[in-house]
Amino acid sequence: MTYVSDDMRSKLAALFDKAKATAIELPILHHADLFVDLIGENIRRRLYAAPGANGQTMALRPEFTIPACLHHLQTGQAERKAAYAYLGPVFRQRSDDQPGEFHQAGLELIDPQGGADLNARSLVLCASAVKDLSNCQVLASIGDRALFSALLEALNAPKVWQRRLEGAFGDRAVLNRMLERLATGGSHDHGASVGLARILEDKAAEDVSAAVEEMLEIAGLSAVGGRSVSDIAERYLEKAELAANAGWDQSKLEILQQYLDLQCTLEDLPACLEAFETEHNLTLGKAKQALLDTMAQIQHLLAEQQPTKAVTFKADFGRRLDYYSGFNFELRFQEGGKAVAGGGRYDRLLGLLAEKQHLDTSPHSVPAVGFSIWLDRVQG
Repeated sequence: MTYVSDDMRSKLAALFDKAKATAIELPILHHADLFVDLIGENIRRRLYAAPGANGQTMALRPEFTIPACLHHLQTGQAERKAAYAYLGPVFRQRSDDQPGEFHQAGLELIDPQGGADLNARSLVLCASAVKDLSNCQVLASIGDRALFSALLEALNAPKVWQRRLEGAFGDRAVLNRMLERLATGGSHDHGASVGLARILEDKAAEDVSAAVEEMLEIAGLSAVGGRSVSDIAERYLEKAELAANAGWDQSKLEILQQYLDLQCTLEDLPACLEAFETEHNLTLGKAKQALLDTMAQIQHLLAEQQPTKAVTFKADFGRRLDYYSGFNFELRFQEGGKAVAGGGRYDRLLGLLAEKQHLDTSPHSVPAVGFSIWLDRVQG
């Protein structure tokens, strides 16, 4: 477990005070499905989880953003301005033989009026905190999920593939495999998928669910691999739709690959995106403007202090958390090193949580951004 020195605590307290954030203590135990549904299926195998007394699987918190947003909903209206600070252990199985319990510190900034300034403030606060804690400047990588989604829309990507590609954003290897499948006409089990597509053609989701439920009953099962009947039915429908939409326009796939290869400095970003749009006769619209506004705000704040050595835009960069909705970033001490901090925008999260908590009013979108610092990596 990470040792947090008095000096680190003092520096973090100064950061929290500078951000005018309220320090909060959050529960360690939560329903596991909450994290799987909102972070993504990949988190399931990394949770420390066990069945609860009521039959629901409970998990030690793997991160702080979802618990902090739950706290926000439980203590007032979702659509109110707030800033929360935290410091404490999280529990996540890691592949690099590091301990599964480690400390994180961070901020969550919620502001109904928040725009590009909120994004920029989060990145600069995070970089300044890491510099204060480590006495080292960092390299910052930024990306934008919303910009990638805008490109898929502009290319008229089939909706089912758009969902899959957006879900894989941030993992270039997975994206490349998906694009290869699209280029070659679908999955390796294409014959089986086509057969499934024919069987499920024009079938309603509730009919597929009923059929799956009946098959599981015959087999004496209520779920498979932690997936519910509705999850399995949805996967069948998606598989059929993927097969029906396999084999996509090669020129559009090449445009996607070219976009994912884009990389430039903060200063060169406007020209880089403009050249890409012009070359391919595309318009990335509001998503592009929102990112450029964020970049301008970051440059303005960095002119006052220099906590980073460089800020680089990478079109294929994204943090693999499903609740992110736009701008996101990671900080490292050196190129290729481990991330020491990361964060991003999650405007949809409070609305999704409010819906899951069955609140009377579930806001569609509340501007919010946050970041976490891995204190064990900052300590080296």
